[in-house]
Amino acid sequence: MEVGRVKNKIISILLVSFFIARVCCAASEIFLLEIDGTINPIVADYIVEGLEDAESKDALAVIIKLDTPGGLMDSMRQIIKSMEATPYPVIIYIGPSGARAASAGAFITMAADIAIMAKGTNIGAAHPVKMGGQKISEDLNKKMTEDARAFIKSLAKKHKRNEDWAQKAVTESVSITSSEAVSLNVVEYEVEDFNELKSILEGKTIIKNDKNFCLSFKDEINKIEMSAFKKLLNYIAHPNLAYILLILGVYGLIYEFSNPGIGFGAVIGGTSLLLAALAFQMIPINVVGILLIIFGVTLMITDIWVPSYGILTIGGLISFLIGSLTLFDSGEFPVKVSIGLILGATITTALFFMFAAGSGIKIQRKKVTTGKEGMIGLIGEVKKSLSPEGEVFVRGEIWEAESIEGEIDRGVKIEVVEVKGNLLLVKRKA
Repeated sequence: MEVGRVKNKIISILLVSFFIARVCCAASEIFLLEIDGTINPIVADYIVEGLEDAESKDALAVIIKLDTPGGLMDSMRQIIKSMEATPYPVIIYIGPSGARAASAGAFITMAADIAIMAKGTNIGAAHPVKMGGQKISEDLNKKMTEDARAFIKSLAKKHKRNEDWAQKAVTESVSITSSEAVSLNVVEYEVEDFNELKSILEGKTIIKNDKNFCLSFKDEINKIEMSAFKKLLNYIAHPNLAYILLILGVYGLIYEFSNPGIGFGAVIGGTSLLLAALAFQMIPINVVGILLIIFGVTLMITDIWVPSYGILTIGGLISFLIGSLTLFDSGEFPVKVSIGLILGATITTALFFMFAAGSGIKIQRKKVTTGKEGMIGLIGEVKKSLSPEGEVFVRGEIWEAESIEGEIDRGVKIEVVEVKGNLLLVKRKA
């Protein structure tokens, strides 16, 4: 009898446990967020708001699909703080194949409750550098590196990952493949694709804050999209596009000033500059870089008005190039304009000032040859003595004229100095 009772109790406990597990796995939803590009304030807001939205809906877990070259330290820390504060598990999936979690992405991965990489992806190279590649002092570099090293070590330790490798990712800029990451205990799993990720995690129990979360992918994953407005902001916040908008703005305004009255240049230039200014609110910039670009453009414009045999243009191009290279420079992780784009913009700017802007300004400076204004400076001959009024023959026509130098006899050559209605004011030809 006693044996039977014990068996019945064991069976009852197992049934209750199974029932609880089934309820756990069936409850709540799994949400999906995506980071595809640089880590900036817009992306940070999207992730933080997405995690909060998932919490309000009693999320079972959130998966963050990650593919990033890195980004800003402040934005990265904001994302990690939100991940750590969530009551449910946060899973990082570096994918699809070809994706990477470099720089700030490596830190975010270290903060995951579960980290998974698709085959053909890589992680690492988290050494902090000056944006734009500018050199920094040894002391500042040491402080930045030590701060980043301590932070990533603490994340790796908390989530039971390879602390030594995490520190080397910062101090030595090491980067590893997905298979190496699994073998070194940097991430938990390597998968072919997202479907295999779901298969591996199906039914898996994750403990967070002493609470069990049993994952189930039977229901459709709820993807939280970035709002259309934030997508636009995130798009223009890319350093390459922000740089292009700045240059287009400069071109547009110069074109407008060299061809007044059209309005096309003002619209394009003004809109581009406003969008560039909006992007600069989200990307730390080097003010000196902007000043160098403006100074370079000013020198090239000056060379059109005051020819210096190309000296000012060469100086302007050098200033423009240096300003472009140092435009984004905040002392954080590497987010910069591509060298190819900078070289292309510099060459295009040189051609622009050699032809487009130069032609427009030179046309404005060209002497008027039509209408009444075109009469000024023309040479003619007195047909009826001027005392001081009379008649003159100018440009194949007889004109009434008035001398500003007293009487002028018939047959004397004169020069037109002013036009008043149909009356020409003239003087003796020098």
